[in-house]
Amino acid sequence: MQIKLVNQLRGNEVLAETVFTEEHLILIPKGTELKPEYIELLSTLGVETVAIEDPYEKEETPHFFISEEQRTHYIEETRKILESHIYSGTDSLQKLDAFAKDIITDLKKLNAEQVFDYKTRNANLYEHTVMVAVLAVTIAKILSLDENSLHEITIGALLHDIGLRYITVPYLNCADAERSAAELFEYKKHTILGFSALEAESWLPDLSRKMVLSHHERMDGSGFPLKQKRQDIGCRILQVCDAFDCMITGMECKRVEIPDALALLEKEKGKKYDAEIVTILEHIVAHYPVGTEIVKEDGSTFVVIEQTLDAARPRLLEIKEPQK
Repeated sequence: MQIKLVNQLRGNEVLAETVFTEEHLILIPKGTELKPEYIELLSTLGVETVAIEDPYEKEETPHFFISEEQRTHYIEETRKILESHIYSGTDSLQKLDAFAKDIITDLKKLNAEQVFDYKTRNANLYEHTVMVAVLAVTIAKILSLDENSLHEITIGALLHDIGLRYITVPYLNCADAERSAAELFEYKKHTILGFSALEAESWLPDLSRKMVLSHHERMDGSGFPLKQKRQDIGCRILQVCDAFDCMITGMECKRVEIPDALALLEKEKGKKYDAEIVTILEHIVAHYPVGTEIVKEDGSTFVVIEQTLDAARPRLLEIKEPQK
């Protein structure tokens, strides 16, 4: 299954998940072949992404940072810990201390030379939290940071967006330009609200706490809430990982495809974002994930079936005839 932008559908794709209206009525059922009139309908109704079946799945060999079982476990554990704190006011957040160690242990098994496929998906707060933590730990390992730093960075990444649970304005697939001044002000408060929510957590490392406050800061001073230019390495790692995952999922911004997100980071490399960290991300994340269709200048069409050691040059399979 793949998440595709509606404006990039060519027709003949098959829905992998049912599309519902805002009233939760079935608009187009799962298994429907998307004819041009259906795509036009989706666009007219403002549906921006759909899940479609991958017709070349049997030919593909994806390499993910974590297994589906790990991903599900990480998301559920993160949700339980954070929501217990938010809704019950318990001291559950300290459970992140042991949970972070488990994540680090799992990620130590990764092949440092592997290029990893990154799942295209729609925004979900806890999945975003987990994937940002996975990226941050992987990059911290490549930078040879010590065990204590890995631990503090993992905790900070798992907590970085807790402040979003304390605001009332939408933050999924929303561009700043589309928000009113009042909405933008409320949205930008989430870093401070998250930082304040952790005030009583005496066990929390200072770096983890800083990461929550500063994950939207930028090296050129254009970020928020304090427009700080100088940041600890853990904060700089989080800023890159968070920005990337936000862009490709539609968390706190408009969703774009992975090559476009990487191009935006490359454009701001050494300006808004730490150049070394962006370069590492560009080397470990596949520019074209398995299942991506690529059309060359001569009109021939290929599908990515596996990554090589070059993130921008995967193995391709030529598509001879349209698949349905």
